[in-house]
Amino acid sequence: MNEVEVEAEADTGAGIMGGGGEGAAAAGGNNHNSNNNNAFNPFGGMPNGGIIAGMNIPQPGQQPSPEQMVSMMNSLLDNPTMMDPQLQQMINSLATYSTNDADADTNADAEQRRIVEQCLPHVPHNIIMNIEEYNNLMNALYKIGILSKYLADLDHNNGIINDEPMEFKDYFDFNDEDYIKIDPKTGKITFLRLEMENDVANNGVPSKIDQFQSLGGIFLKNCSLLTKELGNLPLLKTITFFQCTSTMFENVPEGLQLSSIKAVIINSHSKTTFNSNLSSFLKMFSNTLKVLKFDFMKRKNSNEILHVLQNDDLCFRHSLTTIKMRWCQLNEDDLKRLIFGRFPNLHTLDFTCNNIESLSGIGDRIKRRIKHGPLIPDNKLRKLNLSDNPIMTQICDEDGGGETDALVTLLDTFNGISNVCANASLYQEYEPKIEYKLRINLAGRKELMDRPIMNRALWPLLLERAYSNSSEIYMYVNNSKDTVTINQEVESKKCASGLFYLLKEWKILDGSSTTTNITNDNSSEGSNINNNNNNNTRNE
Repeated sequence: MNEVEVEAEADTGAGIMGGGGEGAAAAGGNNHNSNNNNAFNPFGGMPNGGIIAGMNIPQPGQQPSPEQMVSMMNSLLDNPTMMDPQLQQMINSLATYSTNDADADTNADAEQRRIVEQCLPHVPHNIIMNIEEYNNLMNALYKIGILSKYLADLDHNNGIINDEPMEFKDYFDFNDEDYIKIDPKTGKITFLRLEMENDVANNGVPSKIDQFQSLGGIFLKNCSLLTKELGNLPLLKTITFFQCTSTMFENVPEGLQLSSIKAVIINSHSKTTFNSNLSSFLKMFSNTLKVLKFDFMKRKNSNEILHVLQNDDLCFRHSLTTIKMRWCQLNEDDLKRLIFGRFPNLHTLDFTCNNIESLSGIGDRIKRRIKHGPLIPDNKLRKLNLSDNPIMTQICDEDGGGETDALVTLLDTFNGISNVCANASLYQEYEPKIEYKLRINLAGRKELMDRPIMNRALWPLLLERAYSNSSEIYMYVNNSKDTVTINQEVESKKCASGLFYLLKEWKILDGSSTTTNITNDNSSEGSNINNNNNNNTRNE
């Protein structure tokens, strides 16, 4: 998320997810009626008449409560003398018990129970999970249509697709962390992917989503309606809306507040339109939000995003640190609207895969306004990702012309920016003037200008950091290369220009004081130093 991954805190405890196998199906055939005294008891064949010390077992023929199921499961897990086949039989039986809702007296409840039980033999039974979480998960998968779709396809295709046997993992993969993450200590779900498979009108988030109290991240696909219960998840940090419908953005449940969310990712569907609903949608999020990411937006939706970010009174204006708009049909004017925007703590702007062809307008605006004082007082911008934009060709061309000058002006004004994301793995190299500005910014130009009095004890750390981090002005991405090759590329891009800048461009006054006055010299000397040393240091 993804780009911001959140690890949810979890309670202590353990459990095992019951699931498939013939035992589950066999048990399921005997336990539907809680009044049947001959109901299957999975503990009848155990040593000592099915008694394990500390196990809370129901009377014969009695339907176990959820509390009893959890007690039985934990007792089984703590008993090392149980043989695996017996343990598996009991787990399968408990799974079947867990689907039997004692209050199921309507046709809808009965249908849900039937579908869940039919799917049990096809889902993995060797995944560690709290038994209550398993029950909740199966019900959630039913609500969003996955179980019904799987059974329908199974029946229609006789279990064969493309000459291969159908597998439940093609619909929901318990072993894939893109679908589900489970805390191994507690058996609680910390991440869940819900892909809605019902007709559009019924593609809502299940109202009992708040039963997953350890949930730290959720991925919603094709969703048409949120539920207020999402606000009852105290550990939820990341939420992704993938190809969700326009209806979802139009109909935010009254009073829904996602106050714990730190990252929001919105990937648009070709038919999705925000219209004027994005503002009310984003107001669900509070001053904890740090990352806001949009992918694959139509131009109309991009206009709405930019308008809201520029003009609306959003709670997260001061907390937001990262804005990403990838594949959003953006141009230079759009970059100008955000880079001079209203987010004082913004440190990353990601405009990957857009239509930015020039920066000259931004350079001209800076030159016009610089006479009136700092353009953006105390700006914190550190990374401007322009990869896969037309402008990158000129940024990496020694004859970049006016675009080189424009970017140099931008880097002098936003003197914390140390990366505009040329890809060293694809053999991209910055024009020398641009590379020098990025290196001295990375070395700490902004920090030194902002703090003219520096503790002398910090200098060894600053100088060491200036060299060891110097390769970070580039991006290193190429899936066809192994880690060793990438690491070699990183080492080859280390350069001492930033270190020389700190030593030569700033006067270190000798004396006995523990602090040092630092004043800014003319930058021409530093440029000459870089030009003299650049050829020797580029490939060290």
